[in-house]
Amino acid sequence: MPKRTKYNQSNPFSSICSTEREAPLMGRGEDRISVLPNEILQSILCLLPLKYAIRTSTLSKRWTQLWQFNLISSNSLQFGEDFSCNQSPKQFAATLDRYLQIHGNRNLDKFGILFSPFDIFFPNLEKWVATVIAKGVKELEIDLSQGVLLSFTQAYVDGRKPFVIPNALFNGNSLTHLSLARCNLSDPFDLSNFVGLSSLCLDEVNLTDEMLTNILEHCVSLENIFLKRCEYLNVVKFVGDKLKLQKLVMVDCTSVYDMEISAPKLESFVCHGFTFFPAHVFGNVSKVNDIYLCSSVSEEQFDEDFFRILSDFSHVSVLTICSSCLMRIVEEEYNEDDFPVELHNLQELQLVLDSISKEDIYCIFSFFRLCPSPFLEILFIQLPSNMYEQSDISDSVTAEKNTQDIVFRNLRWIKITNFGGSPLELKLVKFFLEKATVLESIYILMNQCDISNDSLPLRIIQGQLSVIPKASKDAHIVIRGPLDDDCGVNPTHTIYYHQEKYRKGTTVYHDYGIAGFGGESIPLNREFL
Repeated sequence: MPKRTKYNQSNPFSSICSTEREAPLMGRGEDRISVLPNEILQSILCLLPLKYAIRTSTLSKRWTQLWQFNLISSNSLQFGEDFSCNQSPKQFAATLDRYLQIHGNRNLDKFGILFSPFDIFFPNLEKWVATVIAKGVKELEIDLSQGVLLSFTQAYVDGRKPFVIPNALFNGNSLTHLSLARCNLSDPFDLSNFVGLSSLCLDEVNLTDEMLTNILEHCVSLENIFLKRCEYLNVVKFVGDKLKLQKLVMVDCTSVYDMEISAPKLESFVCHGFTFFPAHVFGNVSKVNDIYLCSSVSEEQFDEDFFRILSDFSHVSVLTICSSCLMRIVEEEYNEDDFPVELHNLQELQLVLDSISKEDIYCIFSFFRLCPSPFLEILFIQLPSNMYEQSDISDSVTAEKNTQDIVFRNLRWIKITNFGGSPLELKLVKFFLEKATVLESIYILMNQCDISNDSLPLRIIQGQLSVIPKASKDAHIVIRGPLDDDCGVNPTHTIYYHQEKYRKGTTVYHDYGIAGFGGESIPLNREFL
């Protein structure tokens, strides 16, 4: 008769596996791990991410429930894309209910979910929020942004109502990080318990000017604010000597027409996807070290005072700028009193281009003439990956107008991504090779997937580049394929918001006819979305 395992009251899972403590010697090829004591297996499983620990349940009967040791000891529960991709909302809700029950009343530091619920699952969401708040959660992420939308309106057409955050969220005083996507806030809400909140991310949330003011007044510890697609914002102000704000990101908040920033501790500012404001005021921004300025609007819509924005941030050491901004600078060069704007501290520059034409090349050359950067050391150029490239260089003399005096005396490293080898791209490389006197490396990342050491495209490009004269005798040209990006140097800004617009799992329709006339909702099966 097999020996009976004694129940350990201090460890409710000690009786999950009733395997003999002492096992006979195993032969070669046999399972030696499964015969280890439960305590050792617990220690091993607790080192694994939860999703990998769960997979061990399929190994054998001995392992069926061992993964629960990982769950009950974890202070971080993340139910993201890997967890939700193979489950219906009903299965997702049932599984999450079970896991929270197993976790019991233990404390929790992090909790995150990626879910696409209809309103029949809103009670589940409310219960999960109340549960993790009661557990003293510090970092909470609720991402409901997956769905079906139209690209030309950025409007969801999947028939789902926005989830309204329950009052239970505001009852806890442990939150330091809060991230909400495709949720609504009910106004008014009590933020008196949020004095310890240091990071706030709101994406597709009904945030109004008054709500934002309320948040800034009560969340006195806020250091990082990320606002994305908050369409109810019009006039935003981040002003105050007591503000602890260090990083501000505003992406596709297209209804904003007025902005004021005066934050003495602000170090990083990202502004993407909308026009710059006729009434913008940048007061105390002296501590800002890096700035990302990109717009999705046409040249005609762009703010006429863009050069003033650049002047207000001329002290930064890191700058990312897009094609529209470059074009705006060139358009304003005729205002002789405004230029040059010397970027006297700039050490890292990134140019994010949505096209490559004669005009784009001219704008790049003009930028360095109108905005001299004497201490620039690192340059990143993001070329378009799927854009038509204009190869005519008949106006090359015009493009190089007034560039004779441009010299890069400190530029040591250049990285060009999505390089296709067109004549205009080669002209761009030639410009820097001839102007950078201390250049050490120019790293070219091709946009073709079949680049190899002996491929014909690579040999052709190498031949074209080898005959270009170099101002620096130490300059090396390194060419790699898109999968060989191992140069070890990356820009400060690595998220390109025009590429990260849609989350995986979101269906994007580009044709009016798919959604019907008037943007009416697409009928969907509530069980399987």
